[in-house]
Amino acid sequence: MRTLLIASVLAAFVLLGVAAVAQQLPLRQEVERLAQGPLRTDRVKEGLYVIRGPFLPCTTRGCRPGGPDDGLIHEPGDVAVRVTPDGLIVIDDKYPEMVGDVLAQVRTVSALPVKYLLNSHHHGDHVSGNANVRATLGVDIIGHRSIRENFLRLNQPGEPNITFTEQAAVHLGGVEVQLRWLGRGHTSGDTVIYFPDLRTVHTGDLVIDGMPVIDYPGGGSAVEFVRTIDRLLEMDFDTVIPGHGRLMTKDDVRAYRVRFQTMNDRMRALVRRGVSKEQLDTLPEVRTALGLADLGWDDSVSTTAWFGSVGRYYDELAATVAP
Repeated sequence: MRTLLIASVLAAFVLLGVAAVAQQLPLRQEVERLAQGPLRTDRVKEGLYVIRGPFLPCTTRGCRPGGPDDGLIHEPGDVAVRVTPDGLIVIDDKYPEMVGDVLAQVRTVSALPVKYLLNSHHHGDHVSGNANVRATLGVDIIGHRSIRENFLRLNQPGEPNITFTEQAAVHLGGVEVQLRWLGRGHTSGDTVIYFPDLRTVHTGDLVIDGMPVIDYPGGGSAVEFVRTIDRLLEMDFDTVIPGHGRLMTKDDVRAYRVRFQTMNDRMRALVRRGVSKEQLDTLPEVRTALGLADLGWDDSVSTTAWFGSVGRYYDELAATVAP
């Protein structure tokens, strides 16, 4: 009972903080506009780096015949590198064909060996290079059990060989890196990588510089997504390495949560007004109906990916509306 009371009080403080930020920050997210270019490595804090890019038109693998082109520059998932005296801990690895360049960037950070590879979730633009990294370096790959299950479901090589359920930690060279599963959201296996000594998190695609995407076949949920972000906000951090995009702050995550809740509330309102799923058949219709421009999500790098699941999104939110 006492534990439940403490959890309830913490959740109340989180919601109060979100409400305060909602009054202080603009609702619209000003998404970074990317320029085409190669991989690059940026310092986050002492001993922690992020590898971004390559920055490509059309999709995270560049323009392909018959492929979608939204006119924007895209990048695959952000890779993090934590340096310790005894070696490196790497989070994610992008696509297989990018692994060589990713490892070259890692070597610009430190000549020490990579000892562990951690996964944020199962999507190819983040971790389909796993098998190549394992073959090259022979390292263990650690991920949530749902990440492994999604790898196996998709027959995707490179599944994690060490799994956990709710929380795990790697200790190397006097440095602790935690892996926390806070609930479903983007997928069923989203893992927050926490660097407690640096008060920094790598969120995977739970937070991105763009519109959140819900992978329903991969176990995602728009309703649970918001609750998972609430649990994230209970953690002690000031800096965020998102799944895609520039570094963020805890206030950015609070504002992100408000936008997401606002979008969910707007979809519920459409359901209550009798708007059918068939009336949201095109992206322009959805942009208008949900007021995506107000949120800054009408033309982000992930908007078209989100729209691919709009029917499932409608169904999920409609199920939460009382008859």
